[in-house]
Amino acid sequence: MTAIFPTSSPSISLSSSPSSSPVRRRPTSGTARAALAQYLATHDPLSAVDLSVPERTWVRVAHGEDADIWLITWPAGSSTGWHDHGSASGAFVVLEGQLTEYVWTGVATATTLQSPGVREFDGSHIHDVINHGVRTAVSLHAYAPSLAAMTRYELVRGRLQVTGVEQRETW
Repeated sequence: MTAIFPTSSPSISLSSSPSSSPVRRRPTSGTARAALAQYLATHDPLSAVDLSVPERTWVRVAHGEDADIWLITWPAGSSTGWHDHGSASGAFVVLEGQLTEYVWTGVATATTLQSPGVREFDGSHIHDVINHGVRTAVSLHAYAPSLAAMTRYELVRGRLQVTGVEQRETW
């Protein structure tokens, strides 16, 4: 997979070693997008994917001070349910197939992303991602700062209600 992303972040550290930069900026969706670009420049995430697994799967494939990278497979019909990413901003790229993202802004709006579609979001973003396609989709996600918690929601009578908060330890 070859992908080129324009980035505005100076440098992203995906290793676990401390940054030599004396100035630390708060990570943003641009940081997440740059982390995706850096990861894709040196890795082929599709080479390790099993498209025959019947459930949605996710694995953290890289982590560092600035961002975590997750690879997710989406069999037809699978979804995340309504959720946010705590205070983390993020970005994801569809590597294979297509995904529909429903974003909550008081109402749900939908956008379908096909490979190599990229989506960026800030820390206030609430969404549900679904594979409405007929074949397995694959996406690569980056969260900055590292994903520590996710709030789950349920749509009840036209409003989102919190159903729980998942901490990193449960993934």
